[in-house]
Amino acid sequence: MKRTCFSLAFLLVTITVGYSQPLKKSKTTDPVEFFHRGVNLTNWFQTSDVHDIAFNKFTKQDFMHIKSLGCDVIRLPINLHAMTSGAPDYTIDPLFYSYLDQAVSWAEELQLRLIIDNHTFDPSVSTSTDIGSILEKVWKQMANHYKNRSHYIYYEILNEPHGISNKLWGKIQGHIIDTIRTVDPTHTIVVGGADWNSYNDLQGLPHYADDNLIYTFHFYDPMVFTHQGASWTDPSMVLLSGVPFPYNASRVPVTPTKLKGTWVESSLDNYKNLGTVAHLKKLLDIAAKFKKQRGVPVFCGEFGVYRKNSPNSDRVHWYEQVQKYLEKNGIPWTIWDYEGGFGVFKKNTQDRFGKDLNIPMLQALGFKTPGEN
Repeated sequence: MKRTCFSLAFLLVTITVGYSQPLKKSKTTDPVEFFHRGVNLTNWFQTSDVHDIAFNKFTKQDFMHIKSLGCDVIRLPINLHAMTSGAPDYTIDPLFYSYLDQAVSWAEELQLRLIIDNHTFDPSVSTSTDIGSILEKVWKQMANHYKNRSHYIYYEILNEPHGISNKLWGKIQGHIIDTIRTVDPTHTIVVGGADWNSYNDLQGLPHYADDNLIYTFHFYDPMVFTHQGASWTDPSMVLLSGVPFPYNASRVPVTPTKLKGTWVESSLDNYKNLGTVAHLKKLLDIAAKFKKQRGVPVFCGEFGVYRKNSPNSDRVHWYEQVQKYLEKNGIPWTIWDYEGGFGVFKKNTQDRFGKDLNIPMLQALGFKTPGEN
């Protein structure tokens, strides 16, 4: 989600994420697994040190709330490399395991899929070409720790690699798949392309031999709409506000002076083409085509609209169009995020479940609302 800028009911059709055929080297056969829709549970395990985790930020009750919305999956972003002793061994801190084990147990008790997302991520720093040596160490430990946990648990190798070629990243990712399999032959692994998990980079990934993978991509198009008001983009879009969706000539704002001459101005000038439902579908078709051609499960791990400066009715419309097209193409998803700037709560509230929920947004996503059977 934090990339720099260049860039109603449960699903009725059956989406397979995890395969009915286990790996040839698998010692056990888990049931065929499905998930459909869910949330990213952010700003919890995304700290720079395990001792900075405020574990009581979320409880089992929050997991229950999420499930009550009709979710069957949670993607849990973790600053995984910071949960270790660092170089050279990257030994995972036992305190981190104690925290994550509790979250895993809540998910299992509630029959929620939990994607352990290695969200070690800095948007301003390119993914190192030597990242494989770190990933090998942390994932071998993680796989060994969770190899005997239930099939509700998934491993996501690395969130949004960027500044590294897709060819090199594809090789590194393949090596980490093999590393995990030396320890854990059964749990499903989530893999994705470079360039911020772009849908454009899926096709360039190797044809991995492992048949228990889910391929992920992220979706935030058009960026001038989804990230208006964001401070972490390059350039900052804090001054950009009121960009509509879909395109409406009378409502497109004038480019702020500080953003003139940047890609933001170019995007606003071309917004009549970028800010349409047809354009969204054209881009999502890239992932759908990959899914069909490769015959593999594809998962949209992140999509969303920053709520700070976006008109709520336009934001709701964008969510509705994206989720419907994902589900039409059999692509499960987790929105970015649950609480936070992209969350399911109304802005300028305390994010209280049942009181501050953005009901039109929930309805647009096909989520259940409190009190709904």
